[in-house]
Amino acid sequence: MNFPNTHRKKYTSTPLLKTFLLFFALYCSFPGLSAAQEKADIQGTVKDQTGAPIDLATIVLLKAADSSYIRSVFSDEQGHYLLTGVNKGKYILSASMIGFRKAYLPLTITPQQKAVHATPFTLIAEAKALKEVTVTATTPTVERKDGALVVNVANTALAAGNSALEILERSPGVSIDKDGNITLMGRQGVTVMIDGKQTYLSAEQLANMLKSMDGNNVQSIELNTNPSAKYDAAGTAGIINIKLKKNNMEGTNGTLSLSGGYGRTHKSNNSLQINHKTGKINLFGNYSYVNSNYNNTLELYRVVGQSTPAKVFDQYADFQNERTSSSVRGGIDYKTSERNTLSALFSGFFLNGNDHSTSNNKISELNAPLDSTLTTLNNGSNKYSNISFNINNTFNIDTSGRKLVAEADISRFSDKTTNYYDNYFYNSTGEDLRVPEFILNEMPSIINIQTAKVDYTHPLTSKSKLEAGIKYSGVKSDNDMGFYNQLNGNWQNNANRSNHFVYTERVSAAYAIYNHTLNKTEIKAGLRAEHTYSDGNSLTMNIRNKRDYLSLFPNVSLNQQLSDKHSVGLSYSRRINRPNYGNLNPFLFYIDPYSYQQGNPFLNPSYTNSYELSYTLLKKYTLTAGFQKTKDMVGEMMYQDDVTNIVYVTNENIANENVYFVNLNVPLAVGKVWSSNTNINAMHLGYKADIPTAPIDFGQFAIQANSNHTFNVTQSLRFEATWQYRSPLRWSIYEIGTSWGLDLGVNKSFWNKKAQVKFAVTDIFNTRPNTVNTNYSNLNVHVYNTWESRVARLTFTFNFGNQKLKISERNLESSEKNRVGK
Repeated sequence: MNFPNTHRKKYTSTPLLKTFLLFFALYCSFPGLSAAQEKADIQGTVKDQTGAPIDLATIVLLKAADSSYIRSVFSDEQGHYLLTGVNKGKYILSASMIGFRKAYLPLTITPQQKAVHATPFTLIAEAKALKEVTVTATTPTVERKDGALVVNVANTALAAGNSALEILERSPGVSIDKDGNITLMGRQGVTVMIDGKQTYLSAEQLANMLKSMDGNNVQSIELNTNPSAKYDAAGTAGIINIKLKKNNMEGTNGTLSLSGGYGRTHKSNNSLQINHKTGKINLFGNYSYVNSNYNNTLELYRVVGQSTPAKVFDQYADFQNERTSSSVRGGIDYKTSERNTLSALFSGFFLNGNDHSTSNNKISELNAPLDSTLTTLNNGSNKYSNISFNINNTFNIDTSGRKLVAEADISRFSDKTTNYYDNYFYNSTGEDLRVPEFILNEMPSIINIQTAKVDYTHPLTSKSKLEAGIKYSGVKSDNDMGFYNQLNGNWQNNANRSNHFVYTERVSAAYAIYNHTLNKTEIKAGLRAEHTYSDGNSLTMNIRNKRDYLSLFPNVSLNQQLSDKHSVGLSYSRRINRPNYGNLNPFLFYIDPYSYQQGNPFLNPSYTNSYELSYTLLKKYTLTAGFQKTKDMVGEMMYQDDVTNIVYVTNENIANENVYFVNLNVPLAVGKVWSSNTNINAMHLGYKADIPTAPIDFGQFAIQANSNHTFNVTQSLRFEATWQYRSPLRWSIYEIGTSWGLDLGVNKSFWNKKAQVKFAVTDIFNTRPNTVNTNYSNLNVHVYNTWESRVARLTFTFNFGNQKLKISERNLESSEKNRVGK
């Protein structure tokens, strides 16, 4: 096996310089952009009587002469709002929010003014309205916000009873393989975050956690292929952020969810959320219990040897997995002053699992009778826990928008996995061919993570602002794998396969982003610097690999509003994919006597340059074209020894990857009855590597499609359908087959919409198997994998306590705007 060269090339700023020159040329090419305009920006705040900011308040700008509507915006979570590019003259501002009296404010803009700081609004609560009005605003299932696709899963029938992993798998452009590896728009190297915090878990650990996370606790999923410099540079394919529900309604309220389902085995998801908000204090917490069993099958057919007679290994395995998990999450938001909020959050996740599998591997010569059979019985157990604590302080320095946010996290992950393998060898007649082989594999691991960051926002003028921040993260992973053979009834340590591996990683980062708006043009330029120190140390094998490097990650975007109906955008970013610390462990992970998985301590990070061009019509239909080039892509490789008949899998810097894609997102609504969102992603994935013995030069065009439909039969009855399709595609040396599926759900609400019953069936036609083939080099392997994708679930949800003033999205239309028919 040839590991790649660990020599690291120096970073060059040439792509960054070219990109900035390109944006400057484009910026100067728009007529009139450099001319000063007699316009001003209006900014202000909206608060309630206690001084607390009001989120989602509608701010309407009216002409003073006739009260005619001009435009409207919404306040943010800090109660701030901004109206840009307003002509000089006399106006009236109004602020409204369900449950509060509407307030008005006269305003005059003189020719000399460039920025106007309006008198703060203080809205007075209407007690009668709070008793009588309960508003639940609906949001589109999929929408584009701030350059990202946002999947709003809260309260949908298809989210009922599903795990977070199952919801993620049905999101536009997302695919998850049998090992838990996540791809976004066809590309691996995705960073998964929960509430904006990086998980730092391996693919298998992350998949186990998301499988056991109740989907009823998920608010939305953000898919961002080109995030700004504010985010960690890790993740060459982009960032997936899973946002959990958090209730900000006054008083005491909560939600109880009970769900049961059945596919090949039974499942149960149950959760309780409670929130209490009064005055300056907001207390929140939830607890969920998941009991999930699932059944998978694997068929693996491989031909060994290029000459006659070739040998055939025809394997069929059945996996039965049992999982029970509990998660708890609790926190407090304390408004220490009018401008400052201190928050603390504790979360814990605890999982117990048992795995049972039976594998029969039939061995023969090609086109010949059965020669022998290897039967492997596996019984395993898994105990996993994750405890984390977060503290956050948000300080709004003044009403101009200056803000300072400081945050710190401490997390500890513990994973103890034990597997017993019993191998039996039979001849063609079923008689013992040799003495059975009994193996014990213990894999305890502990991961400790500490992170701290500070983010600062500073408006320079009414049209420009500066964002800056620093971050530190430290990760230490300790894996002590023991491999034992049973001899004469006693377990004996196998020193050649046992391994103690300790990995340490420290990343220090700083970023700055400059944002400037002129007329209808917005330019954002950011730069992030990350210094990485890593130390992978195999204490058993005496292999140690240290790295110490500094990387720069520019991010530039330009957005031009051509008219009220048309806008275009152009962006560039550079990102990194650091090797997973589990993949750096040089251990041999045993599967059976003829197959194993091996780590690679010499993996290098890979870098991706991404370019995107977007067009938006009517502020909702979006078309995005992009190109992503990755150097030294980290990917899975398979090797086979034709003498020993052993096949093994490892990760290497295998090739350069070029990805071209076009993404179309189309939301549609027919009256109030039918609404839909269809997302289509067409892409070409290309891979090239100059390997002397077996060069890689593969590429293929592929399509992914996702279509969500909601039918509102009555105000209390809703039907939902989701259709997914993925054409055949090529990923490096692997050819992946077609996959498609249809999910159906129905939602019935009653008791004044406080209670809901949801029934959903995922993959109703059972058409989501996974087919993988490779004929690379001396490999001739075919894999067919099925899992429990068709599941019927019944979920009951009850909202109790104060449910007033429940606004779930910013795109509500104001009454003033509706009156003029816009």
